[in-house]
Amino acid sequence: MKNITNNSLWSKLTLLLNVLLLVLFVVSMIFLMKFDKTNLMVVDARASYEKSYENYVMAQHPLKQDSAEVAYYQYKLDTLQQKLPNVDRAGRKALEESISVTKNTLSDKQKTMKEHVDQLAAYEAEYTPLKEEWDALNEANDKAKSSFVLIAVITLVVFICKIFTFATWNYKNSINLHNICHWMKDGMPAWMSYVSWIIPVYNLLKPVSFFKEIWEETDYALEDKGIVKIEDKDKYVDNSGLHLGIWWILTLCSVWLMNFILYKTFFTEGPLFVKANHGNIAIVAVVLLVLCLAEECFLLFTYNKKNKMLVDNADKF
Repeated sequence: MKNITNNSLWSKLTLLLNVLLLVLFVVSMIFLMKFDKTNLMVVDARASYEKSYENYVMAQHPLKQDSAEVAYYQYKLDTLQQKLPNVDRAGRKALEESISVTKNTLSDKQKTMKEHVDQLAAYEAEYTPLKEEWDALNEANDKAKSSFVLIAVITLVVFICKIFTFATWNYKNSINLHNICHWMKDGMPAWMSYVSWIIPVYNLLKPVSFFKEIWEETDYALEDKGIVKIEDKDKYVDNSGLHLGIWWILTLCSVWLMNFILYKTFFTEGPLFVKANHGNIAIVAVVLLVLCLAEECFLLFTYNKKNKMLVDNADKF
């Protein structure tokens, strides 16, 4: 009699993690919508804030030149006035004319400087409350984003744990088949259950093909030993190919495609951010995950029945 283990414990643990994953994902979507609310306010306020800030900064630039020119002409006037007592009658008239021109120029520069100071004060009066509002919005937005990131990280950790338990379940099922089916030496090794989820690009197809092989070889083993009669096949062998295909398409859509769409909708300012209904996107993401996990749970339950038949009929192998 070959060694066949009952692996339902790992499938039950996967089911529990699926439930926890779904709850955490729903919570993460709630936190994401809270972040989106503050983020939209930040985006809406950005144009007026940046324009006011630009005006405020630009208004400061002339003051540097004004200050330098006023200081220069004031110094020049002081210097000329100091020379006046020591100049003879012939040069006095020319010096007085130079002093008069310098005074007029200084007065003009001071007037221009005052205009620029008044303009800066007006821009500052406009900019200051906008800056306070902007800082408050960004602070609220950062808090909302931090809360979402925290729950998203927890969700990711649970997802990784779920993948590990699911891969372990498949690994143990594969070990069962390698123990009882001599032809499995030509199939995929059991450790591929883990590797298939890890390698980028490769993991887009290999996990489902590995699961499909286990499923089909289990059906064949049950039929080969007469545990499932050909005439009763429909009672035990479901449309595995269809269900596996649906499960994997939903997995790719909910795990890869939908997360890409969520990122483009909530964390960039491209077409999806501008045109898409953010609430509907979040709802679609939740629905896809629900369908994906529901199909996965169906597969777990269905294969566990096959696994039980193997265990109950271990003496036939």
